[in-house]
Amino acid sequence: MDPSQWTHILTLLAVTVIIDGKIYKEEVDTFVAESVALKENLSPDMIFSKKMVFDWFVVHRDDIAKWLKEPESHTQILKHILALGENPNRDKILSSMYAIAISDQKYHKTESDTLSMAAKHWNLPHPHKDEEA
Repeated sequence: MDPSQWTHILTLLAVTVIIDGKIYKEEVDTFVAESVALKENLSPDMIFSKKMVFDWFVVHRDDIAKWLKEPESHTQILKHILALGENPNRDKILSSMYAIAISDQKYHKTESDTLSMAAKHWNLPHPHKDEEA
C-alpha cells in the first residue's frame, strides 16, 4: 500500500474520535489499537508503533478539531474518503472507524453520519449497532 494513504486513514480514524466534540480515553485507546491492527494487515513491513500513532494523534488533534468546526468540514472529510476510494481495504478502514465510534458506548449522530458518508462513497454497507443513539 502506498504510504501516503496512511495520512488519509489516520485522519479519518481521528475524525471519528473528535467529531462528537468530546475526546474520551476509550476512543483514543481504540484509535491506537485499530491503527496498529490496520498497519499489521495493510502494511506489515512498515515501522509504526503505538507510541508513534498516539503521537500522530496528539500532533494533529487540534488542527482536525478546528476544521471540523468549520462549515466546510464535510468537504474536508470527503477529501480523505475519496482519496481512499480505490483502496482494496476500505472495509477494514470502515470497521476500524466503527470500532472507534462505539468504543465510548455511545454511537453519536455525527459519527454515524461520517461512517455513512464513507460507506456510501466506498460502496459498502453502513456498520450498525443494535442500540444506536
